[in-house]
Amino acid sequence: MADYNGSQTVSAAGGQRLLLRDRSELEVTGVEDVVSFDEAGAVLKTDLGLLAVDGEGLHVVKLDLAGGVLVIEGKVGGLYYSDGGPKKNGKRLFR
Repeated sequence: MADYNGSQTVSAAGGQRLLLRDRSELEVTGVEDVVSFDEAGAVLKTDLGLLAVDGEGLHVVKLDLAGGVLVIEGKVGGLYYSDGGPKKNGKRLFR
């Protein structure tokens, strides 16, 4: 996660951080993979399970899978976690 000086800080214990600035910039740490991405949303595999990001006009500013960091800009509408399994009615949470 970048601080005000632009330097990178990483938690020694690992973990995940979500930093949303004005609903227009989202920084996520703990990202293991990008399952899908388009301007209307993204599905990310993270340390804590699948994370879906809904929005409009989304685009990737930074992707560092080795460091586990993803920065997205655009209008963020929602963030949703899932364990990745199917819902009880057989449909998946993410498309």
